[in-house]
Amino acid sequence: MNWGSLGEVVVAALSTGIGAVVLFALGVRGWSDHADARQAGGASAMGLGLAVVSFALCVALVGVGIWVIVAK
Repeated sequence: MNWGSLGEVVVAALSTGIGAVVLFALGVRGWSDHADARQAGGASAMGLGLAVVSFALCVALVGVGIWVIVAK
C-alpha cells in the first residue's frame, strides 16, 4: 500500500470539504448582511459581493469535482 498517495488523497479531501463548507458559510453570511441592510433601508454591496463570489466559487468547486470524476 502506498501510504504517501493515501495521505495526499486524505489531505485533498479534507481541505476541499472544509473549504467548500467555509465558502458556503461566507456566502450565507454575506447574503444575510445584505438582507439586513436592505431591511434597514440601505444596501450592502460588500455583503452582496461576498455572497456572489462565495457561491460562484462553490459552484466552480462542484464543477471541478464532477469534471475530475467524469474524466477518469
